[in-house]
Amino acid sequence: NRTDMKKLIMVIMAAFVFFSCESSNPKLVEFSQLPANAQSIIKTHFANKVISTIFYENDLFDKDYEVRFEDGSKIDFDGNGEWTNIEVKKNGGVPVGIIPSAINSYVSSKHPNHYVIDIEKDCREYNVELNNGIDMVFGKDGNFKRYDD
Repeated sequence: NRTDMKKLIMVIMAAFVFFSCESSNPKLVEFSQLPANAQSIIKTHFANKVISTIFYENDLFDKDYEVRFEDGSKIDFDGNGEWTNIEVKKNGGVPVGIIPSAINSYVSSKHPNHYVIDIEKDCREYNVELNNGIDMVFGKDGNFKRYDD
């Protein structure tokens, strides 16, 4: 009957919420537990920074790592060790060597006195914030799409 169906749906929803909340608790991990690609990115582009904590989160759909540095910078990696978000608010911002060259070219030609302090990528585009507060969106190929508010 209908009441039993509602109860069953509520039990399933409660179990799903519990499972998804339970499985996504971040855990502290060591540098050696990062995927090799993430370790390489940190050694290459952030060797001058001191790591304060590394969190690993394994939720229902994906695995993520968040590396926090003592100066307040942070990098998020997916389960394969590919960076998904980099924030460096001090000391010249995000290292240009890690930013796609088309984005670097656009920023240096259109905003020569500014630099990237936050870059985030997903499967479709890059979101970039400059140290003057300007937000821009670039395509996956690195070509400029638009300014964002």
